[in-house]
Amino acid sequence: MDLRRLRYFLAVADNGGFTAASRAIFVAQPALSLAVKELESELGAELFLRRGRHVLLTSAGQALVDPARQALRDVETGRAAVAAVTGLSAGSLTLCSLPSLAAEPTSTFIGRFRRIHPAVAIAVAGPSDATELYDMVNSGRCEVGVAVKSELPADLVDRELFDQQLVLIFPPDSPPQVDPLPLWALDGVAMIASPIGSTSRTLFDAVFAEAGATPTLSVVTAQRDAVLRLVVAGAGAALVPEDVAAVATGLGVHVARPSPAVHRRIVLVHRRGPMAPAARRFVELSASPVVEPEPAGPTGDPPGLAALAPDAG
Repeated sequence: MDLRRLRYFLAVADNGGFTAASRAIFVAQPALSLAVKELESELGAELFLRRGRHVLLTSAGQALVDPARQALRDVETGRAAVAAVTGLSAGSLTLCSLPSLAAEPTSTFIGRFRRIHPAVAIAVAGPSDATELYDMVNSGRCEVGVAVKSELPADLVDRELFDQQLVLIFPPDSPPQVDPLPLWALDGVAMIASPIGSTSRTLFDAVFAEAGATPTLSVVTAQRDAVLRLVVAGAGAALVPEDVAAVATGLGVHVARPSPAVHRRIVLVHRRGPMAPAARRFVELSASPVVEPEPAGPTGDPPGLAALAPDAG
């Protein structure tokens, strides 16, 4: 089966139409349409239902998606294996990370990998929850996922890394809090949380239920990057990773450790069996106990502070 046709088929399936796929992969639409027709002829089945500029996968098309992804992934694994002989001097790596882990530790893992293997291009996908992350890894759309320890589908395995500690942050104009702060003392306190179904929200609900406290949800947002700005703006308190809190102190927020302590186990998720060299190397580096310090900014600010601070003017 022609790999070029499989690649074109997936481009149409992923982009919802021939026009969008043509723009996405920089292939002329007539050539794209011809390749898909040739594939349909070869398989003896219609893969798409044409609806103007948009298309829908037929049952046959849906059945082909995962095998096509795996076939292309296997080819990429072979190419990367050759590149590995010269020390990962080329190739690519596709990762996915839960939104609450994208800033930390995923960015640190990527930075460490890129410093050692700068010729390997990395693409990062952002699934909305653990189920979507597992689907992306299982289907081959991503090679490695950064997630929180939980029950896995049978075809996946995880590599446990470390416990990520979470702390409480409060708006700059709020009174200083005792440290550590009993979770029961937050009953009725305005707090910012993730939507129901996310791993962060599941942990949030569990720890406060165990403490016998019911915070008031002032803001529910799936935009994790907005949480720190919301706290700084006075919208409520939040439960965030220690690394985020370290940056937040430079913005004037108050930080307190919860009692009892709140933590979650960070893992790397991948498929069973052989891995492409870049993916295997990423797992090895991320699991290493040696943590390289991030360089400080020009004024000695913690890494990333400028990007997180409110826009000037």
